[in-house]
Parts: sequence; C-alpha cells; structure tokens
Amino acid sequence: MTKKIMTTPPITLSDIETARRRIASYLAVTPVSEALGLSEELGRTVFCKWDNKLRTGSFKERGALNFLLSLDRNKLAKGVCAASAGNHALALSFHANRLGAPCHLVMPVSAPLIKVESCRRLGAQITQVPTLYEALEIASKWPDERGFRYIPPFDHELIIAGQGVAGLEILEQCGDFDSVVMPIGGGGYAAGVATAIKAKRPDVFILGVCSQWALDSRQNGPQKNGFVPMTIADGIAVKKIGAITGPILDQKVDKVVAVSEEAIARALVMVLELEHTVIEGAAAAGLAGLLEGHLPERCKKPMIFMCGSNIDSNILLRLIEHDMAERGRLLRVRVTLPDRPGMLHQISGVIASLGANVLQVMHDRSYAKAPGHVDITVMMEVRSREHAREVVENLRGEGLPTEVI
Repeated sequence: MTKKIMTTPPITLSDIETARRRIASYLAVTPVSEALGLSEELGRTVFCKWDNKLRTGSFKERGALNFLLSLDRNKLAKGVCAASAGNHALALSFHANRLGAPCHLVMPVSAPLIKVESCRRLGAQITQVPTLYEALEIASKWPDERGFRYIPPFDHELIIAGQGVAGLEILEQCGDFDSVVMPIGGGGYAAGVATAIKAKRPDVFILGVCSQWALDSRQNGPQKNGFVPMTIADGIAVKKIGAITGPILDQKVDKVVAVSEEAIARALVMVLELEHTVIEGAAAAGLAGLLEGHLPERCKKPMIFMCGSNIDSNILLRLIEHDMAERGRLLRVRVTLPDRPGMLHQISGVIASLGANVLQVMHDRSYAKAPGHVDITVMMEVRSREHAREVVENLRGEGLPTEVI
C-alpha cells in the first residue's frame, strides 16, 4: 500500500483518550486472551480481543456511544437516526434507549433477522427498504425532514475516535503482541485502532482484512440483471471506504488484503471448535487473513480483533455443515434396493456397526433407478475421509449397491 501524507490528521491520540473518558462509565473493557487452540493450529502465539462480548455483540458500541454522549439533551430528545445492515443499528438502538433518545433506523431487507429483531426489542423504530444504499439515501434526509440527528456508521471523527478506544485497551491489557489484524468494512474500526496503536507502538505491524466480496463489488458493481452475490461477512460488506477513514488507513495500516468467502467460513468454524466461541463472518475475516498467509512470517504474536458475534443460527448451521463436508466429515450415499420391508434396517445396521452417525434419510420411489425399487439417500457423520471409504466399502461388501453423491 502506498502511504499518503496527512498534513492535519483528522483523529489524534488525544481524541481517542477523550472518547475513552467519555464512554468509560457506560462500557466495560472487553477481554483479551491468548487463544491456545488457534495458537497450536497456526504455529503462532495468537491473542484475541473479544469485542463480541459487548452487550449488543459487536465493537460498534464505542463509536455510537461516543457520538451520542457528545450531543446535548435537546438534540437527544429530538431523536437520532441511522442506516445500517445490523451492528451499528444494534449499538445505536441500545445506547439511545439508555439515554432516553428516540431511535429511528432504516435497514435493508437483507439485514440478518437476528439483528433486525434485536433492534426492535431495544425500542428502535425500523423502516426496511430493498437495499442499504436506499437506506442511506432515506436516512440522510431525515435530519432536514424530521429533525433527527443522523449518526453515521463509520465515517465521522467521533465514531473513529470511539472505535480507537479498543486500541488503547489492548496496549494496557497485553504488551506482548507484535502485530494487529483488523477487519475492514467502511474503515472506522481499523482507522481508530491503528491511530491508537501507531501513536504508542509504531513498530507494530497492522494488517487490515476485507472480504473479496467487498473488493469485487467496489471494482465491478452489480452483476448482470442487478444480481449481487451474498457474503457471509455482512458486517464488513461495505462497497466504499469512508472519505475520512480512507486516508487514515492509507497512512496507519501497513497492508490491506481481501480474503475469500471460503477462508472466512473456515475461520468462523475454527473459532467455534477451538475457542468455543460463536463469532460472525466479519469477525472471522482477520483469522481468514492468517489462514491465507497474508501476515508476514516475522509476526509471531498477532492480536486478532474478534469484532462481533451476531449471526443467524440457520446460517451458522449451514456453515458448520459445509465445513464438515469440505473436511470429509459428512458422507452422503444413495443405495438402490427392492422396495420391501427390512431394507432400511439392513443399511442402518452396517452404518451403526462402523460407528457412523445417521443425520438424514430420504426415500425416493418415484424416480428410483428400477421399477419396484427405492432409492434410499443417507446423510451421515463420519470421523474422516478414511472412515467414509470404510463405510462405503462395507455397504457394498454386504451386497448393497452404494453410490457416493
């Protein structure tokens, strides 16, 4: 990345320290710990900043709260508004409610259900529109039309300074890290943290990670017929870096990379398995950067920012199943047999004897390969690819025509 010289930095260490004093009585410091499972897997001493432990499940609370606390009572009483796909909306809903400020949100219909419903429970009035860009257009007009104070998600000095408090926290919590890995959407989080870190420890290498989806969207725009592919990292699905955050990232972040959806999915499941913690796709982006080899070899003690944990349970389930399939932990076979009693029992007996676990069974008589037969499709959990081969060989050995599908 080419560094750009900023003659007057929009955010300074003093701004971040002011933000910390402002929000200190409202927010607890989130924990830092060495991630032992990830350390063993990656061959590095990996530390994690667990910003998913804030009340609304993401880092966004610091910036939103810093902005809200800068407003006087009259402005708060008139209400605040924002456009957001989720985490900013959650943070604003929660803290506006605490401060007695009416909160009005415009959210895209694609926003995760868990985030929309949580905002409603926190008292926000929600308007949903087809896209985030329509949401931004509508919300930006409300200050003039309705008198609300617009709270931007990332591209504002108060937001950036608030997010930078996380950088001050890790400097006090852990002096042993040599690098920082940050997810990047609009850039407020990374810009704030990088400003705090570089002011006190300029030797620390800072890696910013965005999703390949975001990079492709910035370069190519919507695909034919307006179709936009889905990303599991919705928290950083931002097509444009902020006008304020961009120059800060250029100056303070040593390297910015894009990671694949596959790496994000794998990282998310790794954290679940090895650290026993649920995170969302955006939070997994930093670890995905390590999995794809983007952190320099000399960086042996990275600090990964786990920025949020707001993920729909059905999406999490699909990611777990996909990961199991990728690693050979799921086996799906189709057995074609005469349609008479006892056939399923014969199949399940072989599977049970080998210690595989049946997850789903489907009978298909209408499209069976032969008249009077039934296609029985079995989805099962196995220990490994070798175990899967053993199951298939034994089914065939028992005279059961078995096809892996």
